[in-house]
Amino acid sequence: MINDSHYDLAIEVAKSSPSRKQVGAILLRKGRVVTTATNLETKSHPLQAKFAERVGLSEKIFLHAEISALVKCREECDTIVVARVNSQDKLRNAKPCKICSLALKEAGIQKIHYSTDDGFMYQRKR
Repeated sequence: MINDSHYDLAIEVAKSSPSRKQVGAILLRKGRVVTTATNLETKSHPLQAKFAERVGLSEKIFLHAEISALVKCREECDTIVVARVNSQDKLRNAKPCKICSLALKEAGIQKIHYSTDDGFMYQRKR
């Protein structure tokens, strides 16, 4: 079950991102946090490149928070919470891109929560 502490943690993780666009992701299994990750503008990963190529965006090689979390995860998860903040720590849209959406789908992530300018949205994948 998702609660406000999950959203708060995703925001804190986003604030810790070293990137200009601060994005953080947390993966959960049955409401328990399994791993956290941020986006990175200076590193890539073969999994990022693979999914970027598959959706026709092969130039998008820098590691997104969602894929970074999947790389770090060592167990199956069912939910991801993604947050983006600006330089004033205000929420911004963090809806997963085409690259991350495909990676999350193939990883079996069924519940996606992401920040918007007005709060958090929920999206269920099948």
